[in-house]
Amino acid sequence: MAWLVGLVWGIAVLLGVVVLGLCAWDLAGKVTRLRNDADGLLALRDRLTDLQKQVVDAQQRVPTLRSIVGR
Repeated sequence: MAWLVGLVWGIAVLLGVVVLGLCAWDLAGKVTRLRNDADGLLALRDRLTDLQKQVVDAQQRVPTLRSIVGR
């Protein structure tokens, strides 16, 4: 009967190792995806900052353009 208890414990330990391995693999994949998403968001932020500067420049040119056009 002791061998049965040992077998059950062995299966439980093996199952625990498999589950923990799958969790680690899943978390590693999610970390990679989140890093890629963060890189994309940083690039988007930079692009939006550039666009914001272009809008400010355009707004500063509007009075000059209005005086040239005469409106």
